[in-house]
This record gives sequence, C-alpha cells and structure tokens, in this order.
Amino acid sequence: RVDQLKYDVQHLQTALRNFQHRRYIREQQERQREELLARTFTTNDSDTTIPIDETLQFNESLQNAHRGVDDLIGSGTNILQGLRDQRMTLKGTHKKILDVANMLG
Repeated sequence: RVDQLKYDVQHLQTALRNFQHRRYIREQQERQREELLARTFTTNDSDTTIPIDETLQFNESLQNAHRGVDDLIGSGTNILQGLRDQRMTLKGTHKKILDVANMLG
C-alpha cells in the first residue's frame, strides 16, 4: 500500500510538473505575442544596407577588362592577317623577280 502511495505521489508530481511547464510555456508565448502586437515596426537602419555600389563597380571593372582583352585578341588577329597578306604579296613579288631574272639570263 505504501509503495502504491509512493507511485501515486510520483505520478502526480510528474503530472503537476508537466502541467506547470505547459502553463509556463503558454504564458511565455502569450507574453511574446503581446510584445509583438504592441511593437511598432520601422524601416531598417543604415547598418543593414548592402554595399551594392561596390559590387556594381567591381562588375563594371571586370566587364571593362573583358572588353579590353577581346580588343587585344581582335587586334592580334588583324595583325596576323596583315602579316599573311604581306607574305603572299612578297611571295608573288619574289616569283616575278625570279621570272624576270630567268628571262634575262
């Protein structure tokens, strides 16, 4: 009988603690809800701004560098094409000189 009473007491104490804990949680949630409803919200401070200007400048610098490299590649291609054309002209001139030299003996 004593063991049964001890078990009942422990069971009731556990149930009471659970009930008190749930009540505390519920009161805390109600308190937080009231705080949120009473709070007046304002715009963000300047501390929360994103430094997008620096990012834009960095992106523009990268694009300018990319365009510069493209221009250099284009210039190099034009120079190579010019050298090929000069080679063909010099080959033609060399052949004509050899033909004239052969004609003159």
